[in-house]
Amino acid sequence: MTRDVPAVRRVVDPRPGAAAALGDLWIAVTEAGGAVDFVPGWDQDEIRALAAETIESVRAGSSRMLVAGEETAPLGTVFLVPNTGIAAHRADVQRLMVRPDLQGRGLGTVLLDAAVAEARAAGVAVLTLGARGGTPLPAFYAARGFVEYGRLPDGVRVAPGDPRDVHLFHLPLD
Repeated sequence: MTRDVPAVRRVVDPRPGAAAALGDLWIAVTEAGGAVDFVPGWDQDEIRALAAETIESVRAGSSRMLVAGEETAPLGTVFLVPNTGIAAHRADVQRLMVRPDLQGRGLGTVLLDAAVAEARAAGVAVLTLGARGGTPLPAFYAARGFVEYGRLPDGVRVAPGDPRDVHLFHLPLD
């Protein structure tokens, strides 16, 4: 059940400061143990650089950003990355992040629901995503209707000697 969860909106033209704010959110989520491309202690400049690239992909129209709060002060975000060519009917859900102090209030579910609604409105037939094993994320996505169709064994290495599978999920929207 969601409690005091803000509305989610699509960001088409991110304002100045959006990349820095996304970087701050990403670092906070990473340092809190969130499974979004990095692990605690990762080089913050590398995280900020990927945040800037991610915002540029939104400006270029190659990905869609959904945000709770403002893009310059996000409470949470999720990105949809449409495929092209013969896979144009699919989109990837990426980088679902919620500020650590707001986790457990339903904001992740609200963001994911907004991504599903955005995909449907865009005519997407199938959503896909990958979730790091050894975390609650595979169960989170499964509980929200995503179906696991496979695993990439040792798909990420969170530390030397600590490989994790990547759980692969899809959600048909047709």
